[in-house]
Amino acid sequence: MLLWLSVRNFVLVESLEIEFEPGFTVLTGETGAGKSILLDAIGLLLGNRFESRQFRNNAERAELAAGFSILANARAYTWLTEHDFLDDNDPATLVLRRVQDTNNKNRVWINGRSATLAQLNALGATLIELHGQHEHQSLTRTPTQRQWLDAYAQNADLLASVSDAWRAWRSANESLAIAQRSQGERDAEKALLTQRHEDLSALAPQPDEWENLNIRQRQLNHADMLLATIEEGQTLLQDAEDAILSRLFHLSHKLRVAGTHEPSMESVAAQLDNAAIEIEEAARTLRDYARSVDLDPKSLASVENRLSALHEIARKYRTRPEDLPVFAQETLAALVRLEQSVDIEALTRATLEAENHYREYATELTAARRRAAEKLQREVGTAMNELAMPGGRFKVLIAPAPRPESHGIDIIEFQISTHPGQMLAPLAKVASGGELSRISLALLTVLAQTGGVPTLVFDEIDTGIGGATGHTIGQRLRALGNNRQVLCVTHLPQVAACAHQHWRATKEGDRREVVSRVDLLNQNERIEEIARMLGGATVTTKTRAHAKELLAQTTKD
Repeated sequence: MLLWLSVRNFVLVESLEIEFEPGFTVLTGETGAGKSILLDAIGLLLGNRFESRQFRNNAERAELAAGFSILANARAYTWLTEHDFLDDNDPATLVLRRVQDTNNKNRVWINGRSATLAQLNALGATLIELHGQHEHQSLTRTPTQRQWLDAYAQNADLLASVSDAWRAWRSANESLAIAQRSQGERDAEKALLTQRHEDLSALAPQPDEWENLNIRQRQLNHADMLLATIEEGQTLLQDAEDAILSRLFHLSHKLRVAGTHEPSMESVAAQLDNAAIEIEEAARTLRDYARSVDLDPKSLASVENRLSALHEIARKYRTRPEDLPVFAQETLAALVRLEQSVDIEALTRATLEAENHYREYATELTAARRRAAEKLQREVGTAMNELAMPGGRFKVLIAPAPRPESHGIDIIEFQISTHPGQMLAPLAKVASGGELSRISLALLTVLAQTGGVPTLVFDEIDTGIGGATGHTIGQRLRALGNNRQVLCVTHLPQVAACAHQHWRATKEGDRREVVSRVDLLNQNERIEEIARMLGGATVTTKTRAHAKELLAQTTKD
């Protein structure tokens, strides 16, 4: 569960701290007040890409941080443990931090330990699900529909087995195809691979060798200059008759003599003594480094000969010198595969076994999808009726795919009928924008009940929904908040009235500078904000009474 969020110098936000509670929380405010800024901040803490427009004006860097409770989040706890990011002193709490500066330098920390954006993204998938205001548009695409059905069926493990089996089958097919080439082709390819393997084995390129050799070559080429500079430094600092160190000691002595008449000179002498110590250390460092500088021409020749050999073999086989170690491994693997491809009968059996293995898993996945589809149809149909689509029907069509894929042997298509008497048809061809929004909401609220991520974030997904349906949407989100933490940016007062907690975003400032702030509303402030949402800029006694009625109705329900 998300506990708190901290934002610094982000878009219109100078400094912001928010603490979150369980249940259903809404964020409202006028257009442009900064409601979506907070959701963008959360997205960046989950690994999203940072954009230059997201810096606050004249700020050199943006800082984002968030705290989570992972006490009941087994997936997050396991990930943190496996990747050595768990806080042993407080294993129930997680802190994410991200800093981005205007020089495009990005830094990420997980529980105070440096991390990568890829790690942040992987961990974020166990913490929060973000659902944007245009999510319903992707719902018309069949790949998205398949993903939603599999999410509802909790098919992740079975999908992984199907995908692994598909890759194994494809690999077996490739090996068989190689074996089925003519003997002449195999012999010619084997000769080429054998020669390449012999060349690379004789050279034996090592990982990072090319980079290290180039560094060593630069050092050897500049050894004369380095030694000259070091000798000059030692002379100036310590070895010359009028070296800096000798002059410092002389001046320090004279200051101490003067200190018998003017005590303040003692402190100056002490400062010079400290400077002398630093200079002695610098001279010692130069002397030590001089011993390590290699002037041996044979060493330089050896390095340059090795670089030349690596470059020549890389040019011969049209690859980069730094890629030679991997290229050698790939060559050996290809040669082994080619040598094993001679037994066509064995490879044919292996291919058939891999196909049967794949189809066994794929058939099991199809059955799981069909079971889930029946339940999903009922639940979404019920939700559609609640969301101002009475008599509407929802169907999940599962048909054979033209060819096996890594995700199975099925084509998944969502079909709907928006009113009684209408024939079922693909979602993309029937639903209007408002209907798509309502169906998306119906699916999201149904799917969210079975998901494992503890926090759901909705960014104005009620766009295009009328006020008459708003209360039903709000009640579904509130019910969802009984089991999951739900955060929602909304423009509907009926949705806002259903929340357990209500935050309001406002924009302040003048022509020179504008900032956003977010405040937690008490009961009276909620009435005023909902009244504003109902009536616009001018809050009247009538809109205020309507706002009180909406809040009272939520409590009653």
